[in-house]
Amino acid sequence: MIIRQIFNNNVIRAEDQVGHEYVIIGNGLGFKKKAGQRVEEERIEKTFMLKPEKVPRKLIDLIGETSVEYFSLADEIIAYAKAEMGDIFNDNIYITLIDHIHFAIARYRKSMNLKNALFWQIKKFYPKEFAIGVQALSLIRKHFDIEMDQDEASFIAMHFVNARQDGQEMQRTVEVTKAMSDIFSILTEEYQVKLNENSFNYSRFLTHLQYFLQRMISGEQERSASGDNFLYDQIKVKFPKAFACTGKINRYLEQTYGNAMSIDEKVYLTIHIQRVTSRDMNPLD
Repeated sequence: MIIRQIFNNNVIRAEDQVGHEYVIIGNGLGFKKKAGQRVEEERIEKTFMLKPEKVPRKLIDLIGETSVEYFSLADEIIAYAKAEMGDIFNDNIYITLIDHIHFAIARYRKSMNLKNALFWQIKKFYPKEFAIGVQALSLIRKHFDIEMDQDEASFIAMHFVNARQDGQEMQRTVEVTKAMSDIFSILTEEYQVKLNENSFNYSRFLTHLQYFLQRMISGEQERSASGDNFLYDQIKVKFPKAFACTGKINRYLEQTYGNAMSIDEKVYLTIHIQRVTSRDMNPLD
């Protein structure tokens, strides 16, 4: 590989013989080197491939101002996340995570700790991502000897939620999480029960709701419907309480986002509500 750009003594950008570009990390890789020279491959510690159609400018800027320790830490966190959840994250996670950790550590060193207003919602609705955030705090403590509170774990979790949804905007993740919280409040108020968060039906309901809200809030909601009014009428009669709850949720979505659910979506949501509220329920005190 040939060096194309030197960011600092330990981080370079290089190109292989077929034109693929990489960000490469290694102790002393860029020391006293020049563009055009060959990479000392025995010094390579970490390699990140850059997609040729969109080499992110922010990554280039970030490399120039961030030490190699942050890259190693982010890579360790992402490797843990992939081991836990599979390789389902957008490549943008490297940029957002390094950027976040870099400034979070700077904040903590100045005793500027932030509270996440959506802490409990993130922990409840995205438990796997939150667990990754908690592990990230452990790795930050190991690498930088800084003890962060779990609000920071929830901030880190939100980056993994974004990366799992094709790198969506953070604002959309915030909106989806807030909407889910409001819908669960409607559900709890209607049924006066505490749902079993460990049940399979709860997990399916949560997943359905997450993807539905992502589509609705991003304006990508499915407009076509099956036209199966017979099934809609059957569900309405068979599960009247769940259907009424769906109606309240639909009114909330209309008032908040200006979008109403299709007939199909009302059917799906009513069935999910019926399932999640008809098994393993505990009445509220």
